[in-house]
Amino acid sequence: MNVSPQCLVWLPHSYTARGPAESCVRIIEQFPAAGIKTTLFVNRARHAIPDGVRLVEGAGSLLRNAPYRLVAGFAKWRLERLFRKAVDRVPAGSIAYFWPNTPSEIFEYAKARGLICVREMINSPVGNAKPILDRAYRDVGLEPVHGITDAMVEAENKQLDQAHFVFSSNAQVDVALKALGVDEDRLLPASFGWVKSRFSGQVEGSATPSEKTERAKFRAIFVGTMNVRKGIVTLLEAWEKACIDGELVLAGSVEPCLEALVQQYTSKPDVTHLGHVSDVASLYRSCDAFVFPTHEEGGPQVTYEAAACGIPVVTTPMGAARLVRDGETGLLVEAGSVDELAAALQHLANEPQLCEKMAMQALAKVDRFEYTNVGKGRAAQLLDAYSSS
Repeated sequence: MNVSPQCLVWLPHSYTARGPAESCVRIIEQFPAAGIKTTLFVNRARHAIPDGVRLVEGAGSLLRNAPYRLVAGFAKWRLERLFRKAVDRVPAGSIAYFWPNTPSEIFEYAKARGLICVREMINSPVGNAKPILDRAYRDVGLEPVHGITDAMVEAENKQLDQAHFVFSSNAQVDVALKALGVDEDRLLPASFGWVKSRFSGQVEGSATPSEKTERAKFRAIFVGTMNVRKGIVTLLEAWEKACIDGELVLAGSVEPCLEALVQQYTSKPDVTHLGHVSDVASLYRSCDAFVFPTHEEGGPQVTYEAAACGIPVVTTPMGAARLVRDGETGLLVEAGSVDELAAALQHLANEPQLCEKMAMQALAKVDRFEYTNVGKGRAAQLLDAYSSS
């Protein structure tokens, strides 16, 4: 088999160059240069697609600017029809690259027609995530509102069982997939990444590591949705327990069931809630450490972004991505452990030189997770999978 496959990418989103859809496009834009003829199927695209990637929109150009709620149903219906037609046209042995929330019928249609079906994992498998999140919500006295249903678990498990290959975004996801029956020879260890044009280790006018060590107060930052899943309750309790003479900065929206709790902490002078922040890179650089005590993840981009901005990461094994090694490029704590997280924060607050050392070691490793390199690596993995099938 010659190494020049066609790849049909199913991405059931409206592409606005943000979120998981941006991750997909950042990855596949490297495919054409590697010799993979790539077609992206999206509900609609509100942002330019890279040269070399053919675009198919369910909504079509005439409905591109209409309110999405009015066109979403039609776009999804039409996209499925267009994808099936494309599957019928490409040679057997071509690649169908499916992102999460792919309808089972579409997945099975491609496999029945002899395509190599590759499944992307943005997060850990929902069969692994559901019990983790059920427990996390109940540990803080709440009924789970994560939205993962038994039907979703069953549908994804079936796709994972049927997939020829599965991209796995971190080491903890590797373990979870194997536990669900994904054999080693079907597992494609991978990662997500960061965007060099948006983040970099040092820019003119930003604080240098030595300047940070001279700051009177330690400053920690959390970026993301403040919800149970990402460990915000653990963080707030740990910050209070640590009694650090410093500031905890929170950037992001708050899960509705936690608004009252977050308000209790942000009313205190040492906790600041900024809401949405456009220039996240500058915010990272103004802080001493990024804290991300998440319960469940896939390949968290925030981990790479913080490291690319020159600050160490305190996180859990799920949040470590494939970058954070305990004591080397950051600190790892057990998810949900207030005591461990408080101790880690105190450790960094009391040892600014350690912050600087870990930040520099993470910065030295983070370039391989820049999306250009991530995309090239994914392309090479797909070509290997194609050649071996």
